[in-house]
Amino acid sequence: MQKPSLFNSLSGRLLLLGVIPALVVIAGIVAWSAIDGYRSVRAAEEKVLGGAVSGAAAELNVRNEGWNLVAAIMAGAQESGLFGKRNDSSLFTRRVNASTTGIVSAFIVYEPNADGNDAASMKDASAARDAMDASGRFGPNWFNLDASGSGTDKLRFTPGAETMEFYQSPKKEFAASKKAAAFVSEPRQDENRFVVSHVFPIVIDGKFAGIAGVDRSLERLTEVANEIRTRSGADVFILSSGGRLLVAPGKKGQDGETRLSSSPVAETPYKEIAARWQAVTAGGEADVFEAMDPVLGEQCFYGVERTKIGGWTVVARRTLADAMREENYSIARNLVIGVLGMIVVAGLMFTVSRGIASRVRTAAQAADRIARGDLTEAIAETENRDETGQLMGSMRTMDSNLNSLVGNVKQAGIRLNSTATEIAATSKQQEASSATFGAASNQIAAAVKEISATGQDLVRTMESVSRMAAESASLATTGRAGLQSMEGVMRDLDGATSSIADKLNAINDRSQKITTVITTITKVADQTNILSINAAIEAEKAGEYGSGFLVIAREIRRLADQTASATLDIEQMVRQMQAAVSAGVMEMDRFADQVRRGVRDVVSAGSQMTEIIDRVNRSTDSFKQVNESMQAQSEGAKQISEAMGSLVSNANQTVQSAKEFGRAAGDLQAAIALLRDAVAKFKLRENA
Repeated sequence: MQKPSLFNSLSGRLLLLGVIPALVVIAGIVAWSAIDGYRSVRAAEEKVLGGAVSGAAAELNVRNEGWNLVAAIMAGAQESGLFGKRNDSSLFTRRVNASTTGIVSAFIVYEPNADGNDAASMKDASAARDAMDASGRFGPNWFNLDASGSGTDKLRFTPGAETMEFYQSPKKEFAASKKAAAFVSEPRQDENRFVVSHVFPIVIDGKFAGIAGVDRSLERLTEVANEIRTRSGADVFILSSGGRLLVAPGKKGQDGETRLSSSPVAETPYKEIAARWQAVTAGGEADVFEAMDPVLGEQCFYGVERTKIGGWTVVARRTLADAMREENYSIARNLVIGVLGMIVVAGLMFTVSRGIASRVRTAAQAADRIARGDLTEAIAETENRDETGQLMGSMRTMDSNLNSLVGNVKQAGIRLNSTATEIAATSKQQEASSATFGAASNQIAAAVKEISATGQDLVRTMESVSRMAAESASLATTGRAGLQSMEGVMRDLDGATSSIADKLNAINDRSQKITTVITTITKVADQTNILSINAAIEAEKAGEYGSGFLVIAREIRRLADQTASATLDIEQMVRQMQAAVSAGVMEMDRFADQVRRGVRDVVSAGSQMTEIIDRVNRSTDSFKQVNESMQAQSEGAKQISEAMGSLVSNANQTVQSAKEFGRAAGDLQAAIALLRDAVAKFKLRENA
């Protein structure tokens, strides 16, 4: 048996279809896991950075709002009664500076002669000269001598304040809007310190009278930025609304970027990237993006947010290497584990495939030997219990069964040969008997066909009689329905005549009542006539005083005569109506008797028609039973005819089958000879 090539062998197929796809799947899983993890960490880092910068902006916003509130309180104190009280205002400013943490100075600046006391204050010996300029303009500025806020302070007047941004901007804003609003200035240098001013305009009687505010050092902002860095691990930039760097982080512990503080961002290496920083609007979501840092020279994540108060831009920065360090380590670890896993899987599958291939090769050799007819060598038992072990066991059982089968076939071939000879002789006898049976069957089939034809004629006749009986029953039923309808009409007519008679009697009764009423009216007319005569007599007696009453009496008598005449006419009409109603009642009684006799006649005719219909229906049922019996007889004759036809056909087929059986016996003998030749090729074991 020739050994197959590697890719045609079982080991090669397992390697090609099992090991390599498994390794590809594992590699794909590891790669996908690494990519998905990288994306997840990147998205999480962007979310964390956005949260950090939003928190930083919110914190600065709160701080700015607090310092703006201090400036507003100072301005409110001036508007509430301190304005013009220079010594009290100076003392109040000092207390604000001492009690407010995080500021380097507190100040008030009046407009020139805003309180009308500039000249008088110059002559007042008790006035604080350090709080005024040479013209007497009031502007106390209490500032701390050190940045630690130890409490050591000093009073001074801020020279040139009216020309500075922190004074001019709120003044112009109030002039334009007529509303007082807090203002946060750009950073400026004061006593070798960079400070930012929070000011609020002082408004007296609707006019701008000056400003009140506080200064805070940029060093404090740097401390705030460091606190944010400690919490989030991100560097923090803070830009003013005018584009100056209030805070810039150091470079890896050095002050390489710190020196950029208070510089215009347009003059720093961050000029190009700052354009995107300053494009963020206040109140929206933080802008998080990735870009190359021009100072660090590394790829970084940036989160940008703008404060609502002051318009400062807060930028949180974290290098891509720091953000992804843990994920890169995780990816490298997963790659190592994946490679080791693929090596282990490949080794195990190769070992298993070699064992399977060896056992399958043994089974193939045994199958080849059995295919060549060599059954002299038994297949050895195996201790393996896997599918290949089951295959070897099945091959061993097949070899044993095939050895026994071939031996039995040899013995059976001898017996089949003698049996085939006997079958051939028997088939010839069966052929002769079948031919005789076929002739008798043909005669019986002809007689049955004649019986079936006669039955069909009788069935058609009975169907015609049954159909005529059904039509007679239908016509009788229709007639009975008409009589029943006529009976109902006659009964309704009888009821109507009775109702009419009752109504005529009621009319007669009412006419009697009318007669009584007419009699009463006649009596009233006679009495009225008598009274009118008496009234006329009395009027004659009264003379000219009774002339009007005499006219009325005459009219009453005339109306009484007309009433009597009309009453006679009504009485005659009522009597005529009574006579007509009486005649109508008699005629309706006679007609009602005729209707009742008609109803009795219709009922009698309906009863007779019902009896006729019942008899016709009983005849129809009898015809149906006879028709059904004849149809059943006809169907039986037809079935007998068909059965005889089948019997004749079967007889003919039996003859043909006998002939075929004879030929099959001959073929069987030939096949037995071929079987003996085929079995002779097998070599059997002696113990089989």
